[in-house]
Amino acid sequence: MISLIRVDDRLIHGQVMAVWVRLLSINRILVADDEAAADAFSRQIMQLAMPSSTLLSVTPIDEAASQLPTIETDPSHTLVLLRTVAAAAQLHLRYAYRTLNIGGIGMAPGRKPLWRSIAASASEVEMLSQLRRDGVDVYLQMIPSDVKKRIAGP
Repeated sequence: MISLIRVDDRLIHGQVMAVWVRLLSINRILVADDEAAADAFSRQIMQLAMPSSTLLSVTPIDEAASQLPTIETDPSHTLVLLRTVAAAAQLHLRYAYRTLNIGGIGMAPGRKPLWRSIAASASEVEMLSQLRRDGVDVYLQMIPSDVKKRIAGP
């Protein structure tokens, strides 16, 4: 089953491993990221962060989309991680998920703060708004104890 689909530009880091993985009883992480899938060193570093009880897959976005229907029916608890809002939009074109957690998008040129340490550019805000118009429940939540902040609807 897909327990959470999350945009987090850091992908695998302490907050994900220490909080989300434990809370959701995650035993599989699927990183859907074209860049990481093509970089053996990045994949190796991510694998080193995994507890032995957690399976890690790092695949291009399109390949991840083709795997998600099967993962959805699997009893394993899967966390899907995406690096960017654009990746989330691309994934949604291939696999119509219903919920998207925005957990970490750092400041960069052209981005403005949305909430806490989450920032987005005008084009990223538009992509998130389009996902909302397509029926996706898009919300900002860094850690589970934060109240979900919904992205404004259409």
